[in-house]
Amino acid sequence: MAKKLPKQLAILDEDLCTGCDACITVCPVDCIDKVHDPIHPGYAMGVCTIDMKRCIGCKLCAQVCPWDVITMVPTEEVLADAEAAALLV
Repeated sequence: MAKKLPKQLAILDEDLCTGCDACITVCPVDCIDKVHDPIHPGYAMGVCTIDMKRCIGCKLCAQVCPWDVITMVPTEEVLADAEAAALLV
């Protein structure tokens, strides 16, 4: 059975993420991971990334991000973006 899509999804701007882990610590479904930063390979902390397939739209990550790089976007808008929608499949 497929998961019911949430009304909104968390979108993280990886270009601005500092890898501070604040969002990782509050995510109730563990859908946020830290990855090696491909844009700035010398940046040892890496950046966070959100698995939109597991995101439940709870807003906790956006609320705690000290850099305001996570925004909540209506799921319909994410689905309208073909590249982002592919991440949900």
